[in-house]
Amino acid sequence: MNFKTLSLAMALGLCSLSAQTFAHTHSDKNNSFVGSVKLKNYQEQMKMIQGLDIDIAGVDRKNNIVDLLLTKEEVSKLEAMGLHVEIDFSKLDRKGLDDDYKSPSEIEDILKNTEKNFSHIAKVHVIGRSSEGREIYALKISDNPELNEESEPAILFNSMHHAREVMSPEVSLDIIEQLTKNYNSDEKIKHYVNNNQIWIVPMLNVDGNQKVWDGSRMWRKNTNYGHGVDINRNYPYKWGTCRGSSASTWSDTYRGPTAGSEPETQALMNLVKNIRPVFDISYHSYSEIVIYPMGCNGERAQTKDIIEPIGKEIGDLIGYEAGTAWELLYSVDGSDIDWMYNEYQVIPYVIEVNSRAQGFQPSYAKWRDKTVERNRPAWLRLLSRLDGPGVRGTITSTENIQDTTIEVTKINGEKVQDYRVNPTGGFHIVLNKGEYKLTVKNKNEVLSVKTISIENERMNITL
Repeated sequence: MNFKTLSLAMALGLCSLSAQTFAHTHSDKNNSFVGSVKLKNYQEQMKMIQGLDIDIAGVDRKNNIVDLLLTKEEVSKLEAMGLHVEIDFSKLDRKGLDDDYKSPSEIEDILKNTEKNFSHIAKVHVIGRSSEGREIYALKISDNPELNEESEPAILFNSMHHAREVMSPEVSLDIIEQLTKNYNSDEKIKHYVNNNQIWIVPMLNVDGNQKVWDGSRMWRKNTNYGHGVDINRNYPYKWGTCRGSSASTWSDTYRGPTAGSEPETQALMNLVKNIRPVFDISYHSYSEIVIYPMGCNGERAQTKDIIEPIGKEIGDLIGYEAGTAWELLYSVDGSDIDWMYNEYQVIPYVIEVNSRAQGFQPSYAKWRDKTVERNRPAWLRLLSRLDGPGVRGTITSTENIQDTTIEVTKINGEKVQDYRVNPTGGFHIVLNKGEYKLTVKNKNEVLSVKTISIENERMNITL
């Protein structure tokens, strides 16, 4: 037979795939394999699948198909629920990982060489160490990379929360390459670098990625405790609260023993605390979607009228669908973007690069350049949006900055948000065009009131 896909019943019965065949496909996943399910009621059936604690690899939103990493026992559960499972045999023949993707040591070398070759605009930082002792690196790109220029906005790009998603660091490395190599020849790039503090973390999950290179091709978590933790379910905000993660150590969405327990989580949390980025993109794979807060079913961000249009805009630029995690995939708790948004008012997005056709580890030669080129308009748009509608400045009217907020309302009295001022007294509030009233408060005491009119460019003021 020359079928590309067969039902699981045929695969297990008529075709008599042996245990050895299953083991070959995915030895580190308890003899699991890639199966796909076409969903008739997408959101309800995704909840059912998530409830079984099954590893969801990616989705095809257009055709309502979900890829799963499955054991035979899990398939039996799915078929008992009336879900038809197919095996894609093109994904069963797993050759070695393409050598052109980057290991942790190669990432380190690239960053250090970038600093060496572009020392006037690039600076390497160690932001933490993994549980196995590997250093976790960030690169800062700015016209004064060794200085903290509080007058300039910060923006963050990070990749590889999940170890098997080897294309995600390539997007971060492309950001670095475009900004450094085009600095002297592209006036827009020079403007972005000279007027912002740009931070890139190409590989957060260094231990997990090394495990991938050591042969566990579909490993997702870090390697802590021997069984690992899903870093992107370990952040403190709503940790373990909406069935968006697992309490089981064997699960690929295991959230860890406590909120924020993992060294990788702590490394990114401390970086965000220190730099207070205005925007963030966290790169993942695969599904070709853009995700914005909030992650738990039915929830929306307070500033959804600002966050969601920007998310849809960058999605349109690269041809990806945009929405919340619970709309596009499933409920997620303990994620980095929900934590960033709620703890430090960052406007963050997840971008899941590549489609089902490419999967986690597509041919580097065939797909690397296509993927990074397709994604450039999204990160370039966020860099340009730092200059767009909004207000940036400092507070001078109080000594108790830690208790100071800026109440932002429209002229008609509609609340936009209560913005918590940074410890230095700084603020950067992204807004839509319009007229607003800014009320500076220290606890319940009103310190000052200012009315502003926002057009297409950022307004810089002192309150």
